[in-house]
Amino acid sequence: MASVYDFFLLLGVWFLVGSLALWLNGGEILHPLVGGLLVFISGWMFFTFFWIKNGQTLGMQVWKFKIVNADPNNDRITLKQTFLRYTVNCGMLALLGMPLFLIYVDSKKLAVNDILSKTRLEKI
Repeated sequence: MASVYDFFLLLGVWFLVGSLALWLNGGEILHPLVGGLLVFISGWMFFTFFWIKNGQTLGMQVWKFKIVNADPNNDRITLKQTFLRYTVNCGMLALLGMPLFLIYVDSKKLAVNDILSKTRLEKI
């Protein structure tokens, strides 16, 4: 459910970024690859801001979830970890969330994005 909240916030970011890009391009529609890159980067920046700031997006705050570093000595996640987590999340979305079923067979209940980015999702 937190993802639904964040998706609506992200739509606002994408409308802003798209409007600015259109304005900067003199009203001409951008090449689809450029537009896709802007969507990817602005989405990553959105999540990075919140995940590094306090480990939670606004949707995660409502549903009381937090992203933490798997390393117990460092609670905050790094820029590299946010990039890995976001990229893997995009891939999982493209696969209709099927890799999330790893949670049910992993002894630590970690998903693919948790394992690859060395982070974990906690209920607070």
